[in-house]
Amino acid sequence: MRSLLGRAERAGALELQRSLIPAPPPRVPGLELAARYRPGKALVGGDWYDVFDLPSGEVGIVMGDVAGHGLSAAVVMGRMRSALRAYALDNDDPAEVLRKLNRKMLHFEPEATATVLYAVVDPVVGRVRVSSAGHPPPVLALPDGPAESVDMKFDVLIGLGENLPRRTMTFGLRPGALLCFYTDGLIERRNEPILDGVARLCEATYASPPETVGAAVMSAMIGREAPEDDVALLVARRVP
Repeated sequence: MRSLLGRAERAGALELQRSLIPAPPPRVPGLELAARYRPGKALVGGDWYDVFDLPSGEVGIVMGDVAGHGLSAAVVMGRMRSALRAYALDNDDPAEVLRKLNRKMLHFEPEATATVLYAVVDPVVGRVRVSSAGHPPPVLALPDGPAESVDMKFDVLIGLGENLPRRTMTFGLRPGALLCFYTDGLIERRNEPILDGVARLCEATYASPPETVGAAVMSAMIGREAPEDDVALLVARRVP
């Protein structure tokens, strides 16, 4: 009986893990999307991406990374993802959404920390509003130029400092321009400055169909090796 219970518990844990793995992005009018997710040592972890429609007609894009590994980090990630979606329905300012998420996590899960980047994209007018809770900025590739990391300020991580200010920045997204969102597992390497990893990512990113770019980025940055840390990647291009 004990062995049967043990197998049932393991099967339940595996099913929970599978449900927490990020799903393929939905179809969004005006945007082309592609995503990649590769776990590190565990089957799942705390890295996630999310894409959803907003009442304003804009599109919410999230990239986040919960501290820790394995199932426990994935469970926190699932709760954080649901809370952020709820706050996004009530407020169109990314900084305010992250402020509310931070307040919720400090109250209900004070031991958890995470980096989160939340962007609101208007594919009709070509506008992006974004706020970062300690998360790396996206890489922007224009149709007629090299890719560069978006120059933006970092605010404090989720789970730290309730009363510290959070900021939203706005920039344009031309037709055919592409944004590359990612977690730090894509760019961090032992004994290598993180800016070198960002530079390699910029070299691998270009304004083309997102599926092609996603495959090229993963090949250049990860290759066939199993990553030490979880890797999430989301590529979005405004329809040319």
